[in-house]
Amino acid sequence: MGKRLSRTGARTEAFKLIFQTETNHDDIEFLILHMLEENPAASSQIDYIRGVVCGVVEKKEELEEYISQNLSSGWKIERISKVALCVLKLAMYEILYVEDVPERVAINEAVELDKTYDDPDHSAFVNGVLGSFCKK
Repeated sequence: MGKRLSRTGARTEAFKLIFQTETNHDDIEFLILHMLEENPAASSQIDYIRGVVCGVVEKKEELEEYISQNLSSGWKIERISKVALCVLKLAMYEILYVEDVPERVAINEAVELDKTYDDPDHSAFVNGVLGSFCKK
């Protein structure tokens, strides 16, 4: 049996795909095929990855509205880094639509993703937005 990808690894792959669709507007299925070529272990989590990526793309406007509603006063969504924005969309999608992901796990994983791919100082911002969202 081949290697299996952890949920954390699957979430990382999903984040990368979401980022690519946001920045390059590439075709999701093309990106997924390329990801599977680069990381064959991702096939063990392909249903989760495809579901989350397609869901974030489908619910983009709704997720951006939730993000905007949970920003501190004076902040606009346009000021958020692309990385943090993609991390927030992924986490909010999981909180709203992925039943087997507890809120705290989605938040913690989002903070860790942001620390890895964005300025580490931005992770507190991601945590704050998601915390505000979950309190409502």
